[in-house]
Amino acid sequence: FDNFNWFKRFGDPDFTYEQEMARVYGLQVLRMADSDVLPYDNEDYGKEIAAYIDAAKKKAEAKFGSRALNFAAAAEAAHHFQEAGARIHEKQKKVPADAARLNLTLRETERALLIPEGLPNRPWYRHAIYAPGQYTGYAAVVIPGVNEAIDKNDAERTEQQIAALAAALNRAAKVLESYR
Repeated sequence: FDNFNWFKRFGDPDFTYEQEMARVYGLQVLRMADSDVLPYDNEDYGKEIAAYIDAAKKKAEAKFGSRALNFAAAAEAAHHFQEAGARIHEKQKKVPADAARLNLTLRETERALLIPEGLPNRPWYRHAIYAPGQYTGYAAVVIPGVNEAIDKNDAERTEQQIAALAAALNRAAKVLESYR
């Protein structure tokens, strides 16, 4: 595990990277704090998620061969989320009178991407899009429920996780659409 001694000897002895990351995070916090409307781009987020789903589909085809799994519901849900994100992004550009309600909607959208029962074998991680990898330490895994089920060669669990991902994306899209 990383500790101060390891960090001082091997990681970042003069704390150059730590200082730079503090500056980056500080600027991000200032940007968000100074914004009337949170600078979330759910349209681009939806595009990224669609790319993650496409990559997982290819990985599953290579892993499971003829027993191709159906990723259509997840792909459609990602498209639905992307379209809802595009519509709300237009509203974000013009600061509405009810900016606080729009910000609440944007925050609730991220919460809607949580899987209530959590990831398999790790119920404390509930985000459908990102989580630390089960065997990768701190490295993130995208659509972790789906990708880790594929890695374990578990087609049944992969199908369950595709359904959970699609449900989370549809919930998030509905939250975005609820803002009028």
